[in-house]
Amino acid sequence: MSKSVYLQNLLDEIGGSINSLNTIAVSLSHLSPSSVAPSGLNITWNPVNVSVSAKNARRFAIRSSVVFHAEMLFEYLSELSKDPFWASSGLNFNVPLKSKDSKARRVSAFCKTIPDIDREWVILVELMCHWRNKIVHAKSNAQISSKDRQYLESKAQEIHDNYYHFDVNKAIEDFRADKVTLKEATTLTTFLIKCCSAIDTYYLSFVKNASEADVINILSKEKEFLVLTKQSNSPKKIRQVKAWLNMHYGMLSSDMIDGLVTYYT
Repeated sequence: MSKSVYLQNLLDEIGGSINSLNTIAVSLSHLSPSSVAPSGLNITWNPVNVSVSAKNARRFAIRSSVVFHAEMLFEYLSELSKDPFWASSGLNFNVPLKSKDSKARRVSAFCKTIPDIDREWVILVELMCHWRNKIVHAKSNAQISSKDRQYLESKAQEIHDNYYHFDVNKAIEDFRADKVTLKEATTLTTFLIKCCSAIDTYYLSFVKNASEADVINILSKEKEFLVLTKQSNSPKKIRQVKAWLNMHYGMLSSDMIDGLVTYYT
């Protein structure tokens, strides 16, 4: 398995969200002053100005996607931090920082310790998390540090050239004004996914290096699995144990899973 169940869930949710966001954007672009609500759609829709209404709806959808994607990131890091294979990393997103704690700052602190994550990715993902705070909390003063802002500005051309002509300086200005664009939301989400993919690779390295004894110790706490192992030995038991391991611990190598099946059956 090249991805953990945690990353796959994040990718599925965000992929569906982006598809919905793009569908909304395309649909809204087809509205005109003559547009009416379809018959059978039991709603009241009679905007004074269709163009303004469409613009506001698009803005609502984009802002909602920023909040949703940031929340999916928080959930990914939270669930990963509970995983027994991850324990040896010494990182736990669920533990508050000692000072100036916020989920955005926890994301930044977490990502900075992971191999193969570029500094600009971390800053831009933190920016997205702060943007989420601005959207949810009207009086939020959340922002990246001046040092991080200056670093982004120094990498502006490189980011522009390598990431879909993303304009860092405009993004920072739009963040201050809380005017997130569709391109900004989707590109910041790209950096979020890049960070999570690097984190997942790091996680899978712990799984790969785990011994059979380590895995058996972890499985000793899996109540559902232990019920299966207490059955009388039979081909059915072997099938069920193997199927359960593949479903819940499919990130283990096939050799490891075969060895565990032999051990438990």
